[in-house]
Amino acid sequence: MSQTQKTANPRKTVTSKPVSENKNRDKEFEAMKRQLETLSKALEQQKKINNSIDLEDDVDVISTCNGTLNLATGGFGKGEIYKFIEFGQIIPIPFRDLKEIVKNNRSFLAKGFFYIDNSDAMVALRVAKLCDKLPTVEELTNILKKDVQVAKKILKMCTKEQKEMVASFVVEKLMHNENSVDMNLVKVIGDSVNEDLLSVSKIKKELVSGGGD
Repeated sequence: MSQTQKTANPRKTVTSKPVSENKNRDKEFEAMKRQLETLSKALEQQKKINNSIDLEDDVDVISTCNGTLNLATGGFGKGEIYKFIEFGQIIPIPFRDLKEIVKNNRSFLAKGFFYIDNSDAMVALRVAKLCDKLPTVEELTNILKKDVQVAKKILKMCTKEQKEMVASFVVEKLMHNENSVDMNLVKVIGDSVNEDLLSVSKIKKELVSGGGD
C-alpha cells in the first residue's frame, strides 16, 4: 500500500507596518493639526477685524491712476460714484460703499488703479493678499527717486497697467525737461513696457508744439 505524504501547511506570517510609515503618518497628522490651528486663529482674527469696522466708518481710498478714475458701488458704473481726478487723490469712502466697490470693481483693484489705505479694511474685504503683491503708493510716487536696482524691484511688483502709468509719468517729465529724469531709470522703465520713452516724449512734444503738421 502506498503512503500519501502529507505536506505541512505553510505558516502564516503576520507583517507589521514599517516604523518609518507610522512616523510619516504622525508627521502628517501633526502638520494637519497645525494647519487647522492656523486656520482657526485666522478666522478668529478675521471675526475680530470684521467687528472692529463699522459699515459707516470712512476708509481712505487713494487713486493710483494717472487720470480720471470712477469707482461705482453698482455694476456697470451704476450706483454711488466716487470720482478721482488725479494720481494720489484721497477720498474717504464709507466702508459700506467700499464693500460694494470692491465687489463690483475687483479688476480695478487687481490692476492697481486704486489703493485701500487701511490694513483692517483690506483684511475684512479679503483683499490683503492681493494688495500685498502690489507696490505701495509711496513706492509708485517715488520710483523716479530710487536707484535702478530698487526701481527694478518695484516694477516687478507692478501690474501691466501700473507699468504703463509710470511710463506715462516719465514721458510727461521728459517732454518738459529731458534732464529731469535719470536716463538709466528711463531705460529700465521703458524696457518694462517695451518702449523707447525718450523717443516717445520727443514725438509727443513735436505734436503738441505743432511740429507734426
